[in-house]
Amino acid sequence: MPVRDEVVSWLEEARAELRRAEDSVKLDDYELACLAAHRAAEKALKALILHVFGVYARGHDLLKLYRRVRGRVEIGISESSLAKLIEYYALARYPSTSPGEPSEEITKKQAIEAISIARSVIDEITR
Repeated sequence: MPVRDEVVSWLEEARAELRRAEDSVKLDDYELACLAAHRAAEKALKALILHVFGVYARGHDLLKLYRRVRGRVEIGISESSLAKLIEYYALARYPSTSPGEPSEEITKKQAIEAISIARSVIDEITR
C-alpha cells in the first residue's frame, strides 16, 4: 500500500475512534470515551508522522509523538491539551492512578473534554 493510502487509512481510523468515543458518552461509559479519544489523537499524530517522515511511529505518548513533528510542520496543537488527554487516558487505563475505580471516577465533563481535544488534533492535522 502506498504511503499516501496508509496515511488516509490512519486518519480514517482516527475518525472511527472519535466516533467510538462520542458513542461511549451516549452510553455513559466515560472511561471508554477517554480511552477512545486518546487513541483517536494518537492515530492522527501517527498519520502525520507517516506523512512527514514516511515511517511508522511507535509508542502511545501524545507529547512525544507531537514533538517529533512540531518543528517540521506548522501545526497548532496545544501541549497542555495533549497533557490533559494523557491524564484522562492514564486515569482510564490504570486503576492505580485514582482513588476509586476508573469506571466510576471519570466524569462526563472529562470525557467530553477528552473528545474535544481529540477532535481538535484531528481537525488540525487534516486541515
